[in-house]
Amino acid sequence: MLVYRKLLAQEREALKAHLLRLDEEDRRLRFGHFVTPEVILAYVDAIDWARAWIVGAFEGEILRGVAELSDNGTAERKTGELSVTVEAEHQNHGVGTRLLEEALLIARNRAFQDIYLICLPENGRMQHLARKFAEQVRFQDGDVEIHIKAPQPDPLSYFAEIFGDAVAMWETAFDRMTSWTPRKPLA
Repeated sequence: MLVYRKLLAQEREALKAHLLRLDEEDRRLRFGHFVTPEVILAYVDAIDWARAWIVGAFEGEILRGVAELSDNGTAERKTGELSVTVEAEHQNHGVGTRLLEEALLIARNRAFQDIYLICLPENGRMQHLARKFAEQVRFQDGDVEIHIKAPQPDPLSYFAEIFGDAVAMWETAFDRMTSWTPRKPLA
């Protein structure tokens, strides 16, 4: 069972491990070019957790997929950029869609007006995923730019996020309790 929840800044090591588990091609598709492990480690260390929200799909303690929403806007217009990664064995099972839905709910509740997802033209999976939510898709400077207009928050969207956080916390605790094995007593 996968548990979907927001990551805390203290979980950056789980994010690093996830990104390092991606194969070379999935890393290239995520970052737009070939990246070394050192670049990935530096990227995660540089995340401004006050301006980024990261939703993860956890299998037990292991992070298997991520949607990252970064606040790139101004005080006048709140704009965000999205990225999604899912490890190969979990692709084509709806994980990316669920991660993107969670990230879009976060964007909505923080009054983002415009959200962009930029990917390489050959990243068909990401384009297929993002088109489910897209308002506009265009090719620009050799990339595909997908624009998603975020609806404004309302009491129901706030409730959905708070309730989702509570359920994720319960699922995480339950998952940890059921996977826990007692230690054998020392003789």
